[in-house]
Amino acid sequence: MRRDLTRLTETVFDLLIVGGGITGATLAWDASLRGLKVALIDKGDFGCATSAATSKLIHGGLRYLKNGEVFLVRESLRERRIMQTIAGHLVRPIPFMVPTYKKGGNRKWLIKAGMIIYDLLSYDRKRLEDPDQRIPRHYMLSADDVRGLEPGVSPEGLTGAAVYYDCQNDPDRLTLEFILGAQRNGAVIFNYVRATDLICSLGRLESTRLEDLLSGQQIEVKARMVANVAGPWADQIDRLAGAESDSTLKRSQGIHLVTRPLVRKHAVVLQTSAGNHFFIIPYKGVSLIGTTDTEYTGKPDEVSVLDSDVHQFIDEINQAYPGAKLTEADVKYRYIGMRPLIDQETQVYKASRKYEIIDYHRRGIKGYISALGGKYTTSRNLARKLTDRILARLDEPKVACLTDKKLLPGSVSGSFTEYLKGCFERDGDLLPKDVFEHLVWTYGARHEDLLELVRSDSSLAQRLQPQRPEILAQVVMAIESELACTLADILFRRTGLGVLGDPGRATMDMIVDLAARLLGWGSERKARELDTCVKKIAGQAEPAPLG
Repeated sequence: MRRDLTRLTETVFDLLIVGGGITGATLAWDASLRGLKVALIDKGDFGCATSAATSKLIHGGLRYLKNGEVFLVRESLRERRIMQTIAGHLVRPIPFMVPTYKKGGNRKWLIKAGMIIYDLLSYDRKRLEDPDQRIPRHYMLSADDVRGLEPGVSPEGLTGAAVYYDCQNDPDRLTLEFILGAQRNGAVIFNYVRATDLICSLGRLESTRLEDLLSGQQIEVKARMVANVAGPWADQIDRLAGAESDSTLKRSQGIHLVTRPLVRKHAVVLQTSAGNHFFIIPYKGVSLIGTTDTEYTGKPDEVSVLDSDVHQFIDEINQAYPGAKLTEADVKYRYIGMRPLIDQETQVYKASRKYEIIDYHRRGIKGYISALGGKYTTSRNLARKLTDRILARLDEPKVACLTDKKLLPGSVSGSFTEYLKGCFERDGDLLPKDVFEHLVWTYGARHEDLLELVRSDSSLAQRLQPQRPEILAQVVMAIESELACTLADILFRRTGLGVLGDPGRATMDMIVDLAARLLGWGSERKARELDTCVKKIAGQAEPAPLG
């Protein structure tokens, strides 16, 4: 798709959203469904920061019960069911195992009590049209059962385990689905566009100055309302507007490691010696381990994974899960993200994941609203509340929220397994079975666009890696239909290959050569794109691209 920023200057928008993470994406989807003229910008790619740096889960937050946050857990469990409904191809149940021991906080009776409460709070977990999405009650295992199912679990004092279900997701693809849905509803969407100034006059926000980080173009956009949902950067945007908040933003950093497979079927819930929980999660043939949770006081744009942090986390993993026997050589990829927290009174691990909406109409700046805090799972509900408030401030008629029922672009109703079966019976001879199934699970109903690309050019059926199901057509789709502008967009957030570890120079060259032809890159730009991805694989921060 041709990139034309003049579309941002041709109209006065009802709503300009600053921030294209999951909160901005869900807000754009909701507001556009309710008839508002919406524009959204992000200075990076959509969901490239906090929203990408998750444990890839849509979950209730079992550990928040320990903090007494029953309402947050219930909200999260309700939102989990809604995400299963509106994005069933990207949000699927996965079993979690919590080992229990004779001593410590994971004693069997205590975990059993928590499981009963969790089941009660997720009373609507089976109210789903797709039978494969219906989540069962928890059940308990003996120590022998645990050793047979997940032999890496520490045997010392082991009394058994509880097994419960939450959901795994692909956060990059899910954030993008909301973005594409909003775009279909008429929203004007741009990544790599930075807000440089918010101009106020007589107590009202008049316009916003923007800079395109790819071309250097600078423009001024007018909107009746600006929503700041920039996550860890929200306080910086507030300062541009001259806005003061009683809630000081605190940043927590979390590290994830991608390693060789360490578990079989279950995501195993473990605890460090300091009492912090982390998961070892089976994910696309590797193990995803996370997360740490420590306060970050540096500049948000400079956050990166330090070797010392990786070494410490590996030691904690090996202590809690002796079967891992991890070394640094086992780490295929490492990534870090920042969580915006509004709880100032406690350590970041224990801090609440609640969110807060700050309506600056009450503070002397009309046309400006901010949202702080929150978590990926509850983003849709935060967007619902934001849209309600925005409609009221714009004196627009009340319009019912549809995002709890409206399917996202790739979603289908009914049994997804049956849908996949029907698709394969009709078109399965076009591609190998593993490739075909991967495309349907990744893109849902939108996989048909990829099949058309392959029909028009059979070379696009080539695998990006010999043993992986990703194909060249996905690169074309990313650029032509999914707003990808950089190699990192394609490698990490559209195909997801980079998250599984170094794909190798041959794969990266194949992708960058095709991207260069479609985007008009010269040799210098190709070299910069490759260098950025090599550094990102090593855990460094992803810099803003240069056009």
